[in-house]
Amino acid sequence: MHASIALQNFRAHLKQNRHRAMLVLSGSQAWQMAQLANLWTPSESLLWAGEVPNAFVSLAEQISESQYKHLLGQEIDSVVIDSRAGFSANGLGILSGLIRAGGLLVFLTEDKANWPGLPNPENQRFLSTPFLPDSAFPYFSEHLEACFKQNALWLSEDYSAEHTLHLINDFTRNLPQTLTSQTLPTEDQSRALKRINKVAFGHRKRPLVLSADRGRGKTSVLGLAAIELLTKGKQHIVLTASRYDQASTAFEQACSLLKQAFPACDLITNKAGLLTFKYQNQTKTFEFIAPDQLILQPTTADVLMVDEAAHLPTPLLTELLKRHHRMVFATTLHGYEGSGRGFELRFKKTLNELTPDWKNLHLKTPIRWAENDPLESFINHALLLNTQLESTADNAQQPPLSADTDLSGLAITEISTQTLAANPEQLQSVFNLLVHAHYQTTPNDLQQLLSAPNLKLFIAQSKQQVVGVVMCIEEGKIQSQKAHLHGHLVPQLLVSHYTQPSFLMLSTWRIMRIAVHPHVQNSGIGKQLLDFIKQSAKQARVDYLSSSFGATDELLSFWFQQGYIPLHVGVKRDKASGSHNIVVGQSLSAMAQQALAGIQREFQAQFPHILMESLPYLSACMVLAIHKTFRYKNQPQQLQQSLLDYQSEERAYESISGQLWKWSIRHPHIISQANELQRSVWCDKVLKKRPWQEVAHTYHLAGRKGVEKTLKALITQTIKNPRKVPEPYSRVLKAY
Repeated sequence: MHASIALQNFRAHLKQNRHRAMLVLSGSQAWQMAQLANLWTPSESLLWAGEVPNAFVSLAEQISESQYKHLLGQEIDSVVIDSRAGFSANGLGILSGLIRAGGLLVFLTEDKANWPGLPNPENQRFLSTPFLPDSAFPYFSEHLEACFKQNALWLSEDYSAEHTLHLINDFTRNLPQTLTSQTLPTEDQSRALKRINKVAFGHRKRPLVLSADRGRGKTSVLGLAAIELLTKGKQHIVLTASRYDQASTAFEQACSLLKQAFPACDLITNKAGLLTFKYQNQTKTFEFIAPDQLILQPTTADVLMVDEAAHLPTPLLTELLKRHHRMVFATTLHGYEGSGRGFELRFKKTLNELTPDWKNLHLKTPIRWAENDPLESFINHALLLNTQLESTADNAQQPPLSADTDLSGLAITEISTQTLAANPEQLQSVFNLLVHAHYQTTPNDLQQLLSAPNLKLFIAQSKQQVVGVVMCIEEGKIQSQKAHLHGHLVPQLLVSHYTQPSFLMLSTWRIMRIAVHPHVQNSGIGKQLLDFIKQSAKQARVDYLSSSFGATDELLSFWFQQGYIPLHVGVKRDKASGSHNIVVGQSLSAMAQQALAGIQREFQAQFPHILMESLPYLSACMVLAIHKTFRYKNQPQQLQQSLLDYQSEERAYESISGQLWKWSIRHPHIISQANELQRSVWCDKVLKKRPWQEVAHTYHLAGRKGVEKTLKALITQTIKNPRKVPEPYSRVLKAY
């Protein structure tokens, strides 16, 4: 039997058992095309990552890395990735999730023995100037190679015909068998439908979070549930998502169910994102509304469903939660942009605060393919997606971590990429910790971890168990030039906003990720890791340490306590977290001390104006924390008297607002003593200059009168002795 016929039989077996698989072909392009010939019919859909060969131009659609995220939610028969054009970990995850039952993920490589050492163009994203793809370590490719050997059908041009046939037949025989055909809805889906019914007809403010890995039919459940709710008495169901194509399956399923189960109903409208019909003499509506439109024009829908909730910013989800009493959030936890973990780590805290009786349901049974799917097993293994903090072999004999764990023997070390790559159990432990502790961790972080030569990794271990991880990237130490450089995020950002190009010549270790096991957080491990890195950086003659992260109250407090100073706040909010990025730094050399002091002076002068113009959502806690790090040479004592004049109603706000503003930026420590409402109102009105009615509406106060009452209450409660003007206050930063 010819190999190409054996591969066709292999595909037929996959279709029969509703499975998918990974096929790796190593050899010349001509040989690879011969193996793939006749594997797909003209009616099937095929995506090709890389340049499509002439033989497949009529069948395959060429795609690039930038298009991958827009394909989420779609279904494809097969995907071909040409490794010569480059490949990424995120790409492998996204593309594999598109493939329906019976499909293949085909990976094309050069000759079997040497391909891991060849440059991967997609590694350039991790490399700072002057590094090029051929500078990258080969360890991610070697990791994939090991996974191919365990979970893929790997054929090489070097093999004899007999050996190739043997491999195909042997792999086919070992594929899992599907004993029974799948009936829909599955037990998981039936449970989800019952839970959604409770949301619609039970107590208010008990939202449901429906989570699943890809292919579990959660979007279909939303469509089925919409029809069920509408035919049971609800009038209007709204579904939202970051893009309509993510939710289109719900409308397809809803229309199909309506036609099959309720053929007598009168279908009025059936178009993309809108389904209306007459049922029992009432008009029923199931429609898609974009999330930003829901904020501008709140809906009175009976139930609001949010699909792929992890793709929406946390503040937007929070606003929707406040406005709607019956909600269903559906989300994929293996979000290949990292947003799935962002939902898990951030938004569930909001649910606990606003709707503590919320419910959770996880769908396990796959719909698009059968259970024990070979391709899913490969992807989970290759991208380390099965993240359980206590599950690795190294930790199996260790007692579980807790707040009472003895950390007296904590060991902190720097670990090389080569050492990490050679220890799969430790690699799994490190990556598990990064995934569970940081909302932006994606499979691409695994690729960077094993590929970037300018990355430094530090780990904290307690009795051989990894309890803390820090990833750093070496930046700076480059000649100034006008052209934009790849990478070097912090040096280039600070030069573009505050300082001279010569600053690029200073070296920094930018701390990309810092993760501590959740069971031993607040135990000082993060501080010990940063102290160790500081000493290591000094020994390496690094000029300064830096970090850039999505600011939260807790994170700012942590970094400032470690002696880092704020250097920049970005005006755009992160899409996943909704937070503003902040850059912090700590000097280690005399030159850096002088340079960072100058940068902070520029930032200090500009920050109050950015706050008024571009940072309406920065919390009062963060505003005050940043102001506390500033220094002012003089403290005009008349500012205190102006404050007292306003408090005693001797002067109106309009005649004194400038003095109140000046006093505020010099005395954040005093404002911090007030309660949360007073601090927030003061920051919004005095520091951000928001309109009276807007502040009153935000904090549910009785117009301007209520706002002014709150402002004056802060003065009364924080100025202990109004008759005695206090000594000028000056915060002195540590010397760096």
